[in-house]
Amino acid sequence: MTKVLVTGGAGYIGANICNVLLESGFEVRIFDDFSNGLSSRLVGMDLEIVRGDILDRGALVNAMVGIDSVIHLAAKKSVEESVNDPLKYYANNFSGTLNVLGAMAVNSVCKIVFSSTAVVYASTNREILVEDDPKKPLSPYAASKLLSEEIVALALQAEGISSVSLRYFNVVGAGGPHLGDNSKDNLVPKTFRALRVGSTPEIYGTDYQTRDGTCVRDYVHVVDLAKAHQMSLDFLETRKGAWIFNVGSGTGYTVQELMNQMKESTGIYFEAKSMPRRAGDPERLIADVSKIKRELGWRPTTTLKEMIDSSWNVENK
Repeated sequence: MTKVLVTGGAGYIGANICNVLLESGFEVRIFDDFSNGLSSRLVGMDLEIVRGDILDRGALVNAMVGIDSVIHLAAKKSVEESVNDPLKYYANNFSGTLNVLGAMAVNSVCKIVFSSTAVVYASTNREILVEDDPKKPLSPYAASKLLSEEIVALALQAEGISSVSLRYFNVVGAGGPHLGDNSKDNLVPKTFRALRVGSTPEIYGTDYQTRDGTCVRDYVHVVDLAKAHQMSLDFLETRKGAWIFNVGSGTGYTVQELMNQMKESTGIYFEAKSMPRRAGDPERLIADVSKIKRELGWRPTTTLKEMIDSSWNVENK
């Protein structure tokens, strides 16, 4: 039975991935400092928990004993914070990834699935983005992820480590009652939080060159994303190399359209407050997912309504 180490496994995406891996017959050990992760997400899961920081290479080396594959998720992820404190993001995200690869080399672990992001792409008016489109990170967060992608790919020649880097588009939804998103930065939980306390949800930027002036984003259900990680591990059992795949729905919605769906799902009417654009936010991000469909056989399965409904069901609990 394949044993997987999931860094950041107590986080929103990490816990959903762990849930899918366990359902698929994997053994799971997580490595998490619980700075953002929640132990409540792991209730009922038959897995090992190691508390540790990815900046501690020794701890990672010890945590990888007996491990066959790694899913590396642990990272700082706030675009806004990264603009204000760039070195924190380079230190944590890039150096942390280097530590993970170093610990893998010590333990002869040769397969990794890396959590990357669509914000590595250059801002463009193209309707969809393919994996070899130009990259131009607009924030230190995005730059740290692109640098990490590059070092993960170089590990193939350096240490024989094969990899899949998954460029996430916007992740929403929940795979169970304990598996919701509690991020203070992500739009859906941030909007729900505002509604809960009686404040006005906010939209950052209403003057983009889009159909209603708000950013266009591609939303993918977290369970679909989790399955992409599981399928990537299966893929690496027989395929060597350094692979990069977009993971999205292939459909773009404006932020205002997302807000409209939240009104429908919650039954709460609200008008969002228009705020200035945030530094580092690209105008549109829509995935071309033909490569991951072709190579992995993965495809999105849920609608925007189903994504928001599942998020709201968890929020109500």
